[in-house]
This record gives sequence, C-alpha cells and structure tokens, in this order.
Amino acid sequence: MVSSESGAIDIKIARPSFTLTDTDGKPFDFRTRTAGKLTFLEFGYTNCPDICPVHMANLAAVLRNLSPTERQQVMVLFVSVDPDRDSLPVLRKWLDAFDREFIGLTGSRDDLNAVQSAVGFGPAIVQAATATTTASVTHAAPVLVFTADDTAHVMYPFGTRQTDWARDIPRLLDRRGASRAAGSASAAAPTIAVERAYIVLPPGDAPAAVYFVARNSSRRPDSLRTLAIDAFGTASLHESVHDHATNIISMRAVAAVEVPARGALRLAPGEFHGMLAMQRRPARGDSVPITLAFAKSGTVTVKAKVIVYADVDTATAKR
Repeated sequence: MVSSESGAIDIKIARPSFTLTDTDGKPFDFRTRTAGKLTFLEFGYTNCPDICPVHMANLAAVLRNLSPTERQQVMVLFVSVDPDRDSLPVLRKWLDAFDREFIGLTGSRDDLNAVQSAVGFGPAIVQAATATTTASVTHAAPVLVFTADDTAHVMYPFGTRQTDWARDIPRLLDRRGASRAAGSASAAAPTIAVERAYIVLPPGDAPAAVYFVARNSSRRPDSLRTLAIDAFGTASLHESVHDHATNIISMRAVAAVEVPARGALRLAPGEFHGMLAMQRRPARGDSVPITLAFAKSGTVTVKAKVIVYADVDTATAKR
C-alpha cells in the first residue's frame, strides 16, 4: 500500500445505491440509511497495519469534539474487503475500539467488488498467507465524504491529519462549503496538462489499455490518484514489472503515480498504464472523456482517442 500526502481531492460522485450486511447481521441499504447525513465511507480490513486504523482513530478523535447536534449529522461507515477473516463479531470489536457508533459492513467478494466499482475504485487484491508471510490486502485508501446533497465532492487520502478533518467537517456539514474543503488543496495547484490520450482496444474481451502524457509545469511534484472512464467501465492504475531473472513481465495495481516537478508522467506500453475493464465497448475512432484526479491539481478531464494495437506504435511514440 502506498501512503499519500494529506490534502483533500476534488471529486464528484453521486451517493451510490447498494446493500451490504451490517455487524448485527442485517441488510444495510446505504443510500436510504445515510440519506441527508454527512457520510464518511472507507474500504479496508481489520488486520491492516497502518492506513485503516489511522483513518479510524483520527476521525474518532475529531468527532468527539463536535457538538451533540453536529455529531448526530455524521455517519462513519467502514466496509471490510477481507470477508474471509473479518467476521461480523471481529469487525464490530475492531470498530468499537475507535467509536461504538461507527458502522461496519461486509458481504460477498462479488458484492464488495461491485460496491468499490460503484464509487470508482478498483477491487481489493487479497494475497493469501504463505509459509513465510501473512495474508495481506491491497485496497483503495482514500475516505469518501458524501454531503447532505447526496454527492461526494471530496475524498481524503491517507495522511490526512486531525487538523484537516477538524477544519473541513464544519464546511462539509454546511454543504455549501463542500467544494471549498477541496479548494484548500487546489487553490494554489500546479498546472497539469494532459496530452496524447488513447484507449487501446484489445482484440478480445481483455481489459483495454489507457495511455497518455501528463505534464507538470509547477515546481512542486504532484501525483495521479485515480482515472475514471464512467461511460464504458471501471478504470484503474497499473505498473508493468519486469523480473529480469526469469524474464517474466507482470502487472501490479498501484494506488498513485508521481508526476515530477516540471516534468512529465508518461503512461505507455511496458510502463505505467491505465486499465479499463469494459462494461460497454467503444468503437475505433471514438473520442471518450477520461477524468483524472491529481493530489494537488484536482481533477482534469480530457478526451481520449480510441485506437487498436496496430495504431499504438505511431500514437504513443515519444516526441
């Protein structure tokens, strides 16, 4: 898992509709039960060594300082993406260590993957224990915050401090301040220019590849957190890893990719790339909008040209 710098990220995600099982063993309809509330939604697992307990502890500490009226307007939901180990009693006991009002949810792996996809996250990757290692889970780290207008205007990455939560929660409760909470991260944002964006269609049903160049004209480094291609499916970031000893190339999901100061991030074959699990297939020659979320520069939307692998050499050549 990759920790990230603090600072809210400007987004726009509608409050999703899904039902999972709460720690009482009852169905929990997320959209209905959280309607009108300031809702914090985190995905994780109870054996997480750092990200999940830090988020929960910081949130709990800040919420204890709210007035009773404010606290009644806030809900914190933790979705376990490790259902094999996180039984309902285990999940409840873990959450109680932070705040007894925190709500724990879980479900089947298919249901959990669908929920993560609904908010634009890739599915968690569970690595089973071996003779020398314990089981681990790679998952999306940000906390999504849905305001009373049924929209998440902002998400908070790992590294968000209690002072950040304390500053932004009153604004988020006000709803009108939801965008301003993210504004603190992007007011002096570096300029990111995205060019030569392509979606490469595979010959079969495999995921499509996403390539582009993001240029950072600022003196400060930035990082790409997520990419979304909502019209056609779920997108995620990956890195090609070459094991020179075995000459095997594999792909590894990544939580973020750095954009160097006054430099460029290049997503290209054999390097970092986006992966689009297609629910609907675009046509060659189409122009498809891609929304990119950067830690400091906020969101950037560009049009990506749809090509096939025969076009890749010419389209992605360095220049």
